[in-house]
Amino acid sequence: MRNAPQKIACLLLFLAILINSYVLFQPHFHSGIISIISLLLLSGAFTLLFISTFPQNKRHLQFEHLFNEYPIPMWIYEKSTMRFLSVNNAATKKYGYSRTEFLNLTLKDIRNEEDIPLLLENAAERCNGDEYRGIWKHRKKDGSNFFVEIYSLPAVYFGKTARFIMAKDVDQQVKAAKEAHELGMRYELLAQATNDAVYDKNLVTDAVTWNHGLSHLFLYKNNNDTDLVQWWQSNIHPADYTRIMTSLETCKRTHLNYWSEEYRFRCADGSYKHVVDRAFIMYENNIPHRMIGMIQDIDKHVKQARQLEEQNKALKEIAWINSHEIRRPVVAILSITGLFDKSNQDLHLNTQLMEWLHESTLQLDDIIHKIEHKVKTLQ
Repeated sequence: MRNAPQKIACLLLFLAILINSYVLFQPHFHSGIISIISLLLLSGAFTLLFISTFPQNKRHLQFEHLFNEYPIPMWIYEKSTMRFLSVNNAATKKYGYSRTEFLNLTLKDIRNEEDIPLLLENAAERCNGDEYRGIWKHRKKDGSNFFVEIYSLPAVYFGKTARFIMAKDVDQQVKAAKEAHELGMRYELLAQATNDAVYDKNLVTDAVTWNHGLSHLFLYKNNNDTDLVQWWQSNIHPADYTRIMTSLETCKRTHLNYWSEEYRFRCADGSYKHVVDRAFIMYENNIPHRMIGMIQDIDKHVKQARQLEEQNKALKEIAWINSHEIRRPVVAILSITGLFDKSNQDLHLNTQLMEWLHESTLQLDDIIHKIEHKVKTLQ
Protein backbone atom coordinates (compact mmCIF):
# COMPACT_ATOMS: atom_id res chain seq x y z
CA MET A 1 0.00 0.00 0.00
CA ARG A 2 2.89 2.37 0.78
CA ASN A 3 4.24 1.98 -2.86
CA ALA A 4 0.83 2.18 -4.59
CA PRO A 5 1.22 5.85 -5.77
CA GLN A 6 4.57 5.04 -7.38
CA LYS A 7 3.09 1.98 -9.15
CA ILE A 8 0.13 3.99 -10.49
CA ALA A 9 2.50 6.78 -11.61
CA CYS A 10 4.64 4.24 -13.48
CA LEU A 11 1.52 2.81 -15.16
CA LEU A 12 0.34 6.28 -16.24
CA LEU A 13 3.82 7.12 -17.50
CA PHE A 14 3.89 3.83 -19.48
CA LEU A 15 0.51 4.63 -21.09
CA ALA A 16 1.69 8.13 -21.98
CA ILE A 17 4.81 6.69 -23.62
CA LEU A 18 2.70 4.20 -25.62
CA ILE A 19 0.36 6.95 -26.85
CA ASN A 20 3.24 9.24 -27.82
CA SER A 21 4.96 6.35 -29.62
CA TYR A 22 1.76 5.60 -31.52
CA VAL A 23 1.42 9.23 -32.55
CA LEU A 24 5.13 9.37 -33.45
CA PHE A 25 4.93 6.33 -35.78
CA GLN A 26 1.55 7.35 -37.23
CA PRO A 27 2.29 10.77 -38.73
CA HIS A 28 -1.12 10.96 -40.36
CA PHE A 29 -2.79 10.65 -36.93
CA HIS A 30 -2.68 14.01 -35.12
CA SER A 31 -5.63 14.07 -32.86
CA GLY A 32 -5.78 16.94 -30.35
CA ILE A 33 -7.70 14.75 -27.92
CA ILE A 34 -4.92 12.14 -27.97
CA SER A 35 -2.34 14.83 -27.21
CA ILE A 36 -4.44 16.16 -24.33
CA ILE A 37 -4.86 12.64 -22.91
CA SER A 38 -1.10 12.04 -23.15
CA LEU A 39 -0.42 15.35 -21.40
CA LEU A 40 -2.90 14.49 -18.65
CA LEU A 41 -1.30 11.08 -18.18
CA LEU A 42 2.16 12.64 -17.86
CA SER A 43 0.89 15.29 -15.42
CA GLY A 44 -0.84 12.65 -13.33
CA ALA A 45 2.26 10.47 -13.24
CA PHE A 46 4.55 13.30 -12.10
CA THR A 47 1.95 14.52 -9.58
CA LEU A 48 1.70 11.06 -8.01
CA LEU A 49 5.49 10.76 -7.90
CA PHE A 50 5.76 14.15 -6.15
CA ILE A 51 3.01 13.28 -3.68
CA SER A 52 4.59 9.90 -2.90
CA THR A 53 8.07 11.34 -2.32
CA PHE A 54 7.01 14.55 -0.48
CA PRO A 55 6.39 12.85 2.92
CA GLN A 56 9.79 11.19 2.69
CA ASN A 57 11.47 14.50 1.92
CA LYS A 58 9.55 16.14 4.75
CA ARG A 59 10.55 13.42 7.18
CA HIS A 60 14.15 13.73 6.05
CA LEU A 61 14.10 17.49 6.66
CA GLN A 62 12.53 16.99 10.08
CA PHE A 63 15.17 14.41 11.04
CA GLU A 64 17.96 16.62 9.74
CA HIS A 65 16.67 19.56 11.81
CA LEU A 66 16.33 17.40 14.93
CA PHE A 67 19.78 15.90 14.37
CA ASN A 68 21.52 19.25 13.91
CA GLU A 69 19.78 21.08 16.76
CA TYR A 70 19.90 18.29 19.36
CA PRO A 71 21.85 19.56 22.41
CA ILE A 72 23.92 16.36 22.78
CA PRO A 73 26.77 15.69 20.30
CA MET A 74 25.76 13.21 17.59
CA TRP A 75 27.35 11.96 14.41
CA ILE A 76 27.15 9.27 11.75
CA TYR A 77 30.32 7.49 10.66
CA GLU A 78 31.08 4.96 7.94
CA LYS A 79 31.66 1.57 9.52
CA SER A 80 34.41 0.37 7.18
CA THR A 81 36.59 3.52 7.28
CA MET A 82 35.45 5.07 10.58
CA ARG A 83 35.21 8.39 8.71
CA PHE A 84 32.65 10.95 9.84
CA LEU A 85 29.76 11.27 7.39
CA SER A 86 27.66 13.79 9.28
CA VAL A 87 27.91 15.68 12.61
CA ASN A 88 25.49 17.95 14.44
CA ASN A 89 26.04 21.44 15.84
CA ALA A 90 26.55 20.22 19.40
CA ALA A 91 29.44 18.02 18.26
CA THR A 92 31.23 20.91 16.53
CA LYS A 93 30.77 23.08 19.62
CA LYS A 94 31.89 20.39 22.08
CA TYR A 95 34.93 19.09 20.21
CA GLY A 96 36.07 22.39 18.69
CA TYR A 97 36.18 21.22 15.04
CA SER A 98 34.21 22.86 12.25
CA ARG A 99 31.80 20.73 10.25
CA THR A 100 34.21 20.67 7.31
CA GLU A 101 37.10 19.63 9.57
CA PHE A 102 34.99 16.88 11.12
CA LEU A 103 34.16 15.36 7.74
CA ASN A 104 37.89 14.97 7.07
CA LEU A 105 38.48 13.08 10.32
CA THR A 106 37.92 9.54 11.58
CA LEU A 107 37.03 8.21 15.01
CA LYS A 108 40.75 7.72 15.68
CA ASP A 109 41.28 11.49 15.57
CA ILE A 110 39.15 12.09 18.68
CA ARG A 111 40.92 9.37 20.68
CA ASN A 112 44.28 9.32 22.41
CA GLU A 113 46.95 7.23 20.71
CA GLU A 114 46.98 4.61 23.48
CA ASP A 115 43.20 4.11 23.19
CA ILE A 116 43.12 3.36 19.44
CA PRO A 117 43.85 -0.42 19.71
CA LEU A 118 40.96 -0.78 22.13
CA LEU A 119 38.75 1.29 19.79
CA LEU A 120 39.54 -1.01 16.85
CA GLU A 121 38.95 -4.11 18.95
CA ASN A 122 35.65 -2.77 20.22
CA ALA A 123 34.48 -1.77 16.74
CA ALA A 124 35.27 -5.23 15.40
CA GLU A 125 33.68 -7.22 18.23
CA ARG A 126 30.74 -5.16 19.48
CA CYS A 127 29.62 -2.91 16.63
CA ASN A 128 28.27 -5.60 14.31
CA GLY A 129 24.66 -4.60 13.83
CA ASP A 130 23.65 -4.48 17.48
CA GLU A 131 23.20 -1.42 19.64
CA TYR A 132 26.11 -0.57 21.89
CA ARG A 133 26.64 1.52 25.02
CA GLY A 134 29.88 2.30 26.83
CA ILE A 135 32.04 4.96 28.45
CA TRP A 136 35.07 6.27 26.56
CA LYS A 137 37.64 9.02 26.88
CA HIS A 138 37.53 11.46 23.96
CA ARG A 139 39.93 14.20 22.89
CA LYS A 140 38.97 17.70 21.77
CA LYS A 141 40.72 19.77 19.12
CA ASP A 142 42.69 21.62 21.82
CA GLY A 143 44.04 18.30 23.14
CA SER A 144 42.00 18.22 26.35
CA ASN A 145 40.30 14.96 27.31
CA PHE A 146 36.88 14.24 28.76
CA PHE A 147 34.72 11.17 29.35
CA VAL A 148 31.58 10.44 27.33
CA GLU A 149 28.92 7.76 27.39
CA ILE A 150 28.44 6.41 23.87
CA TYR A 151 25.09 5.21 22.49
CA SER A 152 25.57 3.49 19.12
CA LEU A 153 23.02 2.09 16.62
CA PRO A 154 23.41 0.56 13.15
CA ALA A 155 22.40 2.82 10.26
CA VAL A 156 22.49 3.20 6.46
CA TYR A 157 23.51 6.66 5.27
CA PHE A 158 23.10 7.34 1.54
CA GLY A 159 23.72 3.69 0.81
CA LYS A 160 26.73 3.36 3.11
CA THR A 161 26.83 0.98 6.05
CA ALA A 162 27.21 3.28 9.01
CA ARG A 163 26.75 3.74 12.75
CA PHE A 164 24.69 6.44 14.44
CA ILE A 165 26.40 7.80 17.59
CA MET A 166 25.23 9.96 20.48
CA ALA A 167 28.01 11.04 22.88
CA LYS A 168 26.79 12.26 26.29
CA ASP A 169 29.31 14.17 28.42
CA VAL A 170 29.75 12.28 31.73
CA ASP A 171 33.13 13.74 32.65
CA GLN A 172 32.05 15.12 36.04
CA GLN A 173 30.25 11.91 37.00
CA VAL A 174 33.23 9.72 36.07
CA LYS A 175 35.68 11.94 37.95
CA ALA A 176 33.38 12.09 40.98
CA ALA A 177 33.09 8.30 40.94
CA LYS A 178 36.87 8.01 40.66
CA GLU A 179 37.35 10.39 43.61
CA ALA A 180 34.79 8.43 45.63
CA HIS A 181 36.64 5.20 44.80
CA GLU A 182 39.97 6.73 45.84
CA LEU A 183 38.36 8.04 49.02
CA GLY A 184 37.05 4.56 49.71
CA MET A 185 40.51 3.09 49.13
CA ARG A 186 42.05 5.62 51.50
CA TYR A 187 39.40 4.78 54.06
CA GLU A 188 40.19 1.07 53.74
CA LEU A 189 43.93 1.70 54.06
CA LEU A 190 43.35 3.91 57.08
CA ALA A 191 41.10 1.29 58.64
CA GLN A 192 43.81 -1.34 58.19
CA ALA A 193 46.70 0.89 59.26
CA THR A 194 45.27 2.09 62.57
CA ASN A 195 44.31 0.25 65.72
CA ASP A 196 41.54 2.77 66.37
CA ALA A 197 37.94 1.70 65.80
CA VAL A 198 37.00 3.15 62.39
CA TYR A 199 33.34 3.05 61.35
CA ASP A 200 31.20 3.97 58.35
CA LYS A 201 27.54 4.48 59.19
CA ASN A 202 24.62 4.91 56.79
CA LEU A 203 22.35 7.35 58.62
CA VAL A 204 19.35 6.40 56.46
CA THR A 205 19.45 2.62 56.91
CA ASP A 206 21.52 2.56 60.13
CA ALA A 207 23.89 0.05 58.53
CA VAL A 208 27.35 0.28 60.11
CA THR A 209 30.71 -1.11 59.01
CA TRP A 210 33.52 -1.38 61.57
CA ASN A 211 37.18 -2.24 61.13
CA HIS A 212 39.23 -4.56 63.35
CA GLY A 213 39.54 -1.87 66.05
CA LEU A 214 36.53 -3.22 67.94
CA SER A 215 38.32 -6.45 68.76
CA HIS A 216 41.70 -4.82 69.34
CA LEU A 217 40.52 -2.02 71.65
CA PHE A 218 37.46 -3.46 73.35
CA LEU A 219 37.99 -7.25 72.91
CA TYR A 220 34.65 -7.75 71.14
CA LYS A 221 34.22 -10.46 68.52
CA ASN A 222 32.51 -9.75 65.21
CA ASN A 223 28.87 -10.78 65.11
CA ASN A 224 26.98 -10.10 61.89
CA ASP A 225 23.63 -10.61 63.61
CA THR A 226 24.19 -7.74 66.05
CA ASP A 227 22.42 -4.41 65.58
CA LEU A 228 25.60 -2.34 65.76
CA VAL A 229 23.83 0.98 66.33
CA GLN A 230 21.91 -0.32 69.34
CA TRP A 231 25.02 -2.17 70.48
CA TRP A 232 27.10 1.02 70.40
CA GLN A 233 24.47 3.00 72.29
CA SER A 234 24.04 0.28 74.94
CA ASN A 235 27.78 0.25 75.70
CA ILE A 236 28.07 3.98 76.38
CA HIS A 237 28.44 4.66 80.11
CA PRO A 238 24.99 5.49 81.58
CA ALA A 239 26.33 8.74 83.02
CA ASP A 240 27.50 9.84 79.53
CA TYR A 241 24.63 8.48 77.40
CA THR A 242 22.23 11.46 77.46
CA ARG A 243 25.01 13.97 76.82
CA ILE A 244 26.37 12.02 73.84
CA MET A 245 22.98 11.40 72.20
CA THR A 246 21.94 15.04 72.64
CA SER A 247 25.24 16.27 71.20
CA LEU A 248 24.98 14.02 68.13
CA GLU A 249 21.36 14.93 67.40
CA THR A 250 22.14 18.64 67.76
CA CYS A 251 25.02 18.29 65.32
CA LYS A 252 22.81 16.63 62.69
CA ARG A 253 19.91 19.02 63.24
CA THR A 254 22.12 22.07 62.75
CA HIS A 255 23.81 20.49 59.67
CA LEU A 256 27.30 20.55 61.13
CA ASN A 257 29.90 18.39 59.40
CA TYR A 258 32.25 17.71 62.30
CA TRP A 259 31.31 16.04 65.57
CA SER A 260 33.58 15.11 68.47
CA GLU A 261 32.90 13.93 72.03
CA GLU A 262 34.66 12.14 74.87
CA TYR A 263 32.87 9.42 76.83
CA ARG A 264 33.34 6.08 78.54
CA PHE A 265 32.79 2.89 76.53
CA ARG A 266 32.28 -0.57 77.98
CA CYS A 267 34.70 -3.33 77.00
CA ALA A 268 33.85 -6.99 76.59
CA ASP A 269 35.19 -7.73 80.10
CA GLY A 270 32.81 -5.18 81.65
CA SER A 271 35.42 -2.50 82.33
CA TYR A 272 35.13 0.99 80.86
CA LYS A 273 37.65 2.88 78.76
CA HIS A 274 37.75 6.60 78.12
CA VAL A 275 37.45 7.24 74.37
CA VAL A 276 37.22 10.20 72.02
CA ASP A 277 34.80 9.81 69.11
CA ARG A 278 35.41 12.04 66.06
CA ALA A 279 33.21 11.89 62.97
CA PHE A 280 32.52 13.63 59.65
CA ILE A 281 28.84 13.82 58.64
CA MET A 282 27.74 14.10 54.99
CA TYR A 283 24.39 15.49 53.87
CA GLU A 284 22.16 15.19 50.81
CA ASN A 285 19.54 17.91 50.44
CA ASN A 286 20.23 18.92 54.05
CA ILE A 287 19.44 15.39 55.22
CA PRO A 288 22.28 13.52 56.99
CA HIS A 289 22.99 10.31 55.07
CA ARG A 290 26.52 9.17 55.96
CA MET A 291 28.83 9.38 58.97
CA ILE A 292 32.47 8.30 58.90
CA GLY A 293 34.27 8.35 62.21
CA MET A 294 36.98 7.00 64.46
CA ILE A 295 36.86 5.99 68.12
CA GLN A 296 40.25 6.41 69.79
CA ASP A 297 41.29 4.90 73.11
CA ILE A 298 42.41 7.76 75.39
CA ASP A 299 42.08 5.84 78.65
CA LYS A 300 45.83 5.96 79.33
CA HIS A 301 45.99 9.68 78.61
CA VAL A 302 42.99 10.42 80.84
CA LYS A 303 44.52 8.44 83.70
CA GLN A 304 47.84 10.20 83.21
CA ALA A 305 46.09 13.57 83.23
CA ARG A 306 44.28 12.67 86.42
CA GLN A 307 47.56 11.52 87.97
CA LEU A 308 49.14 14.85 87.07
CA GLU A 309 46.20 16.66 88.62
CA GLU A 310 46.63 14.65 91.83
CA GLN A 311 50.37 15.35 91.82
CA ASN A 312 49.79 19.05 91.34
CA LYS A 313 47.29 19.01 94.18
CA ALA A 314 49.81 17.22 96.45
CA LEU A 315 52.56 19.68 95.52
CA LYS A 316 50.29 22.57 96.39
CA GLU A 317 49.57 20.97 99.77
CA ILE A 318 53.31 20.47 100.40
CA ALA A 319 53.95 24.08 99.47
CA TRP A 320 51.23 25.19 101.89
CA ILE A 321 52.70 23.00 104.67
CA ASN A 322 56.15 24.45 104.05
CA SER A 323 54.89 28.00 104.12
CA HIS A 324 52.44 27.67 107.02
CA GLU A 325 52.61 24.55 109.25
CA ILE A 326 56.37 24.03 109.32
CA ARG A 327 56.97 27.66 110.14
CA ARG A 328 55.14 27.42 113.46
CA PRO A 329 57.44 24.89 115.23
CA VAL A 330 60.52 26.44 113.65
CA VAL A 331 59.61 29.87 115.07
CA ALA A 332 58.93 28.25 118.45
CA ILE A 333 62.33 26.51 118.46
CA LEU A 334 64.11 29.72 117.54
CA SER A 335 62.29 31.59 120.29
CA ILE A 336 63.08 28.92 122.93
CA THR A 337 66.74 28.79 122.05
CA GLY A 338 66.82 32.56 122.36
CA LEU A 339 65.62 32.32 125.97
CA PHE A 340 68.53 30.12 127.04
CA ASP A 341 70.90 31.96 129.37
CA LYS A 342 74.13 30.04 129.86
CA SER A 343 75.09 32.12 132.88
CA ASN A 344 71.76 31.43 134.60
CA GLN A 345 71.78 28.10 136.40
CA ASP A 346 68.04 28.18 137.23
CA LEU A 347 67.16 24.48 136.94
CA HIS A 348 63.39 25.01 136.89
CA LEU A 349 63.56 27.52 134.00
CA ASN A 350 65.89 25.38 131.94
CA THR A 351 63.69 22.34 132.47
CA GLN A 352 60.64 24.24 131.21
CA LEU A 353 62.54 25.49 128.18
CA MET A 354 63.70 21.96 127.36
CA GLU A 355 60.08 20.67 127.50
CA TRP A 356 58.94 23.41 125.15
CA LEU A 357 61.84 22.64 122.83
CA HIS A 358 60.96 18.94 122.87
CA GLU A 359 57.29 19.65 122.02
CA SER A 360 58.25 21.95 119.14
CA THR A 361 60.69 19.34 117.85
CA LEU A 362 57.96 16.67 117.90
CA GLN A 363 55.63 19.01 116.01
CA LEU A 364 58.34 19.58 113.41
CA ASP A 365 58.93 15.85 113.15
CA ASP A 366 55.20 15.22 112.56
CA ILE A 367 55.15 17.83 109.81
CA ILE A 368 58.22 16.28 108.18
CA HIS A 369 56.55 12.84 108.22
CA LYS A 370 53.43 14.38 106.71
CA ILE A 371 55.51 15.85 103.89
CA GLU A 372 57.23 12.50 103.33
CA HIS A 373 53.81 10.83 102.99
CA LYS A 374 52.72 13.41 100.41
CA VAL A 375 55.94 12.89 98.46
CA LYS A 376 55.37 9.11 98.37
CA THR A 377 51.92 9.64 96.84
CA LEU A 378 53.58 11.47 93.95
CA GLN A 379 55.73 8.48 93.01
